This record gives sequence, C-alpha cells and structure tokens, in this order.
Amino acid sequence: MSNEYSQNAFKEFLRRIDAELTAPTTIVVIGGAALSLAYLPNYATADLDLWGRGEAAFHEAAARVARSDSDLRIPYDVVTIATPPIDFEDRLIRLSLGFARLTVVVPEPHDWALLKTSRAEAHDLDALYALHQVRPFDLETLCDRYHEARTQVVGSLSTYQLNFLALIGRLFGDAAADALEASGRLEP
Repeated sequence: MSNEYSQNAFKEFLRRIDAELTAPTTIVVIGGAALSLAYLPNYATADLDLWGRGEAAFHEAAARVARSDSDLRIPYDVVTIATPPIDFEDRLIRLSLGFARLTVVVPEPHDWALLKTSRAEAHDLDALYALHQVRPFDLETLCDRYHEARTQVVGSLSTYQLNFLALIGRLFGDAAADALEASGRLEP
C-alpha cells in the first residue's frame, strides 16, 4: 500500500526543491496534491501529479532532494493524458507558498473538477464532493467547462458523459443529473 502525503509533507518537499533551484521554475500541479495545497489542507494523497512535461530544473532538484533525504521521496509524475477544458491554463491559480524560486500553480476548481472527470473514480468524486462542501461549484460553469473539455477527450465520449453525470449526481444529487441528461444540454 502506498503512503499518503498531507499538505505539510507536500509543502516541505517543495520547499526543499525550492532551496535546490538556482533559477525561477514553475510547476502546474493538477492531481490530489493540488486539492491539498490549494483548497483542502487536510486532504492527503499518494503522489504529486504535474501537468505538461515540467521543467528540467525541477526534476533535477527533486532528484537531489530524494538523494539527500529518504523521508522526502514523494512520488511525482508528469501527466501526459488528461481531459482539461480549453484554455484552462489561462485560469491557473498561483499559490502563495513563500518560495524563492519555485512557483506552484493549480487549476481553478471547476477546471480541476473536469480534469478529474476523465476517470471519475470513487475517491475522485469524494474529493470533489468535499471541495464542494467548502467551496461550492456552479452547475452552469461545470456544464460550460464540460463542453470545452469534450473536444479534448481521449477515448469514449459516452463514457466521459457518464462520468460527468456521475460528478453532477455526487455534487448536486441524482435528480439534478437526471434533469441535465434529459435536457439534452450535454450533447454537442
């Protein structure tokens, strides 16, 4: 079984990487670590998911940290397949973590929700529901972002639609998901 890391562990890992950097570096955190770092401090997850290929300086600094301190070997991976809404990068939120060289940005909550919709695993829906309890999602914004993300889907559009309906059901109730499906608003 893998370890789960808290916001404090992620911050310490990133703080140590920041100390290793010699030039400004930016990372985009998109997985559960984004939820922990930006929105739900008590949320824990098993790894740090990064969007894009990442900067070589970050990877080199992370390797140095891992070699120097085995307690700070938080697994991280660059996500190569995801379903983001169009222009989500224009809405990224910069976190104020007090680092000198490392800039950490995360998706805006609605964009983060759509990134999680591709898999819509139970723990992802639970995490989205927990976020919804403290920072409610707007149904119309989710629907707009759904239509943007549909153009990025790798795989079955019908599965993506079902996953989105599962998300709406989890956040707003089954009646809202049923009404949305019956309205035809999810079709192109």
